[in-house]
Parts: sequence; C-alpha cells; structure tokens
Amino acid sequence: MSKFNTRKWSTPIIIGTGIFVSLSGVLMFLGVHNPLELAHEWIGLAFAAAIILHILNHWRPFKSYFSQRLALNIVGAVVLATSAFIATSMTQSGGNPMMSMIHSYESSPLTEVAPLLDENADGIVAKFEAAGFTVENPNLSIAQIAAANDASTKELMHVLFN
Repeated sequence: MSKFNTRKWSTPIIIGTGIFVSLSGVLMFLGVHNPLELAHEWIGLAFAAAIILHILNHWRPFKSYFSQRLALNIVGAVVLATSAFIATSMTQSGGNPMMSMIHSYESSPLTEVAPLLDENADGIVAKFEAAGFTVENPNLSIAQIAAANDASTKELMHVLFN
C-alpha cells in the first residue's frame, strides 16, 4: 500500500478553498449571507487545515520567509489588522454597525420602526398578517412577534424589507 502524499493535496485544496472563501467573503460583505455563511465557515475550516498541511510540507522554505524584512512586515501588518478586527468585534461597542441597526429594528416596537420605513404600524401589521404571521399588538417588537409565531426574526425582516 502506498503512503498518502499530502504534498499532492495541500496546494490544490488551498487554491480551491481559498477561491471559495474569498468569493463567499466578498458576497457576505455585500450582504448575501444565506446559505453562504454556513458554507463559508466550514470551507474556511478546510482552508485552515490545508494551510497547516501546506506549511508542514514546506517547512524549510516557510521558515526562510521570516528572514526577509518585507515578509515580516507583511505578516506583522496582517496580524495587527486581524487582531484589531477581533478586538473590536469582542467589545460591546464594536462589531458590524449594520448588525447593531438590525438588532435595534428587531427589538423596537413596530410603532417606532414604522416611521423609519416611511410606513405606519398598521401597514407593517398588514404585511406580516398577509405573510401568515399573527400580530396581537403593534406595540410588540419584531422579536416578540417572531417568538409568538414560532418563527425567526430573519423571516419577519424578510417580509418587512421585501
């Protein structure tokens, strides 16, 4: 039986997963999330595993990069930028401002959300009811309406903005 050669596999896997993670990341940045988000996460894990294999298979040339000033500066800049993004997303004030806005919409009563959409609360209630959701009171939030209807807030937001 022949030995499995990871050198033949690691680079093509990096190329394939790298292309997918790059494209799906750009699409997610532009607002396309489902079903890309889950695939992006799982393929991203495969990408990380392939990178580790690739580094192990090419350890000597990999080490030589750390003797080059330009390579060290590039790696350092990427590590700093990544650290800044992670640190910002872990603070209460950090993270994606669009997500903060969405959470505000989801947790505010329809009577407060309606004027922001140039609607009235009754119009939003009518949209939700036409889509099959029951709305007991326009003073409820989208999150409360979703919970009462055993639905996700994403479903109601889809109705609201489409």
